[in-house]
Amino acid sequence: MAMATPVSEKRWTTLPNWRFRLLPRDTRTIITCVFLGLTMAVVLQITERLDLALTGGSVPLVSAIVVCAIWVPSAAFYGLTGALITAWINPIISNLTASQPMAPFLFLTNAAHTIPVALLVWLMKTRGKGLKLWQLVLIGQIAGLGDALMFGVGNRLILHLPWDFIAGQILVVQPCYLAGSFITYGIMRRLVNTGLVQKERDAQAIADAI
Repeated sequence: MAMATPVSEKRWTTLPNWRFRLLPRDTRTIITCVFLGLTMAVVLQITERLDLALTGGSVPLVSAIVVCAIWVPSAAFYGLTGALITAWINPIISNLTASQPMAPFLFLTNAAHTIPVALLVWLMKTRGKGLKLWQLVLIGQIAGLGDALMFGVGNRLILHLPWDFIAGQILVVQPCYLAGSFITYGIMRRLVNTGLVQKERDAQAIADAI
């Protein structure tokens, strides 16, 4: 008789639980978020140039998928601290390297993506368990919409693009954020299981051991 797959090992079930704080200030969190931010900056130096070649930098097709993989976990695991650190490291490098015309506006677009993630996780995640897949997808779509809307404002102010183009750009990138949410789900599961993120049940385990 085949053994049933444990709930924690099923592919699309609730994520393993983790300890969430809205504004952590410990050294480990800050160092981890800086590392994630630098990793994202390196990746975006490639994807931003791909978007520049594909769309002139006006539609972040490739970047929209990739940013979910680090921005969402950092904000979901490390609250506003992770959201702001990972959101603002890349714009500094992008402006220094002039990677795309929208670089000066990336401080706002990136924050418009990561801050909603931290706030929505704070509102939606219960202390007793992690997020479900549909919750993560919903968070990703709302945060992606905030990013796309702010990016559209930047397209208007910096590139002087027409509003009908901007509306199309907002619609086009939403499926990219959807695809990114499924990638993010797998990454978050691995990060929690590897011990990089403090699990909520660790405190109970210590208490039981005592």
